[in-house]
Amino acid sequence: MLLYQGKDEDIHYAILYNVYGHELSFFLPYDMIFLKKLTVGTNCSTCQETFPQTGGAAMTKPNLNGHSVFPYAALAIILAIVLRQIGFRVEGVFEWVCSVIRSSIYIGMFSIWGVFIRRRIIQPRVRCYLTTISALMVFWVSVRTLRFLFADDPGTLRYLWYMYYLPMLFIPFLAVFVALSLGKPESSSLPKWTTFLYIPTAALLLLVLTNDLHQLVFAFPANASVWKNDYRYAMGYFLIAGWQMLCAFTALTIMLIKCRTPNSRKVLMLPFVPVILTLIYSVLYIFRVPWLKSIAGDMTVVFCLLFAATLESCIQCGLIQSNTHYDDLLARCTMGIQLTDPDYHSLLTSDFVRPVPEEVMEQTQTGPVQLDGGLRLSGADIHGGHVLWTEDVSELLAVLDDLRDAKKSLEDSNHLLQEEYALKTHEAHVAEQDRLYNRIQCETAVQINLLAKLTDEFEKAESEEKRKKLLGKMIVIGAYLKRRNNLIFLADKTPVLSERELSLTFAESISNLELYGVSCGFQMELSEPVAAAQMMAMYDFFEEVVERSLDSMSAVTVRIGKRMDALAITVNTDADNDFSVLSSNMITARQDEDGEWQISMCLCAGGEA
Repeated sequence: MLLYQGKDEDIHYAILYNVYGHELSFFLPYDMIFLKKLTVGTNCSTCQETFPQTGGAAMTKPNLNGHSVFPYAALAIILAIVLRQIGFRVEGVFEWVCSVIRSSIYIGMFSIWGVFIRRRIIQPRVRCYLTTISALMVFWVSVRTLRFLFADDPGTLRYLWYMYYLPMLFIPFLAVFVALSLGKPESSSLPKWTTFLYIPTAALLLLVLTNDLHQLVFAFPANASVWKNDYRYAMGYFLIAGWQMLCAFTALTIMLIKCRTPNSRKVLMLPFVPVILTLIYSVLYIFRVPWLKSIAGDMTVVFCLLFAATLESCIQCGLIQSNTHYDDLLARCTMGIQLTDPDYHSLLTSDFVRPVPEEVMEQTQTGPVQLDGGLRLSGADIHGGHVLWTEDVSELLAVLDDLRDAKKSLEDSNHLLQEEYALKTHEAHVAEQDRLYNRIQCETAVQINLLAKLTDEFEKAESEEKRKKLLGKMIVIGAYLKRRNNLIFLADKTPVLSERELSLTFAESISNLELYGVSCGFQMELSEPVAAAQMMAMYDFFEEVVERSLDSMSAVTVRIGKRMDALAITVNTDADNDFSVLSSNMITARQDEDGEWQISMCLCAGGEA
């Protein structure tokens, strides 16, 4: 849980706590100037996401001080060695009891080590891999115990022996995954190529488990009636040993590359000592040196202890970041901070803590408490008690006073600004309306004048038939003005309009032509948006054809589509007007043998007419 982050004379730090009993944990270094409370259990990967410049897990200060649990582990190992020597000198049930107790000691040791791993390692992915390694050690010792103390069938004994290679292969293999996971954010995952590492590991394990079929790992004499201990090592065994050592050295090398601690490289070479001892022991074991069996003949226990020693030394050297032994940092923290029990009795404090009565501490349950001298006391609940810290907010209080004065001044001027903004908004709206109306007047001036002329003629017409004809023309012109003005408004908002808008525009004009008595047809072949300028150009072209031939037109068809990636509109009409005068670089007009005109206009791509 991230409790406080601060800066003091270029010494950047972040205090984090992880409560196991009353144990505090810290990480160095970070740089922030504010308080932030996160969820209990925030781990290193979260800090890496917040402060990537620190280098992540490799920044932990190496801890070479001994843990209080180490002497007990040493005593347990000595006791197990003594029991093994006693077992050599007794027989029957006493030997069996000594072996059971010795196995129980090792199983308990590796189980407890796994529990300590879960408490100390804070990066979830690394913690998961290391916990799995401890479980594999427990499995290995358990299988060894079953083989030597409970099984007697030769086939069962042999296959229990083959099962040794499950932990023997996967412990160094998972160590590589531990190394690759160091320093990565919690949400990240390993590269996809790491999945292929399972293939050689699983293949070698399968090679061992099927040894009875091919004897490529352990070769037994051809004339042996029972395959038991009279074997020799085949090529597969050396492949397995090579893969184990390759994984081990690869994991340590990756850890060293990622490490950024300021300590001497000699200290960081400590994890290689148990690895080298493992290599020496393996060579001696393969050659079956006589004195090795009496001193360290239990290969399973020796390998498990050396593997655990390698990983533990990585933790102690800081290659694998742990969450222990940072109590001294709290005392040296320049911020007043303390941990209390549920009754607000102080347990751990920094050197800069200001004594505060327990009654005042309890008030932090509802929020920060303001103290004398510009200090503020804050608190939060944690597992097993409370954490409290003080902050000097005198400068902040002074700033708040200045802000109150500035707020009053701003409130006075804000009303004037709002009125000014409303006036400018209204003026801009009026100006925009004037601009649009001027554009409408300019682009539809011909039709407006024509409509006014038709209106005058309608008022002066005496016959009903002429008035009906004039009214039909006025409807056609009015429909054009309505739709053309609508296109102007839409084009002002967006330069591209839906093809549906084009279809509706022509449909309304054609509908009014039919009311006028013209037989009409309309075919829309576009299925994509059209530039507003092109849409208005096509509509203006159609309107010009209609206005020229309205008196003599009895039928008209309109087709809109594409012609060689260009927009095209074609109007066919039986009017007897001469449309050749419309011909230009974009417009073509021709008359067939029956006197029907076909007038077409093509618009280039790019949104221009």
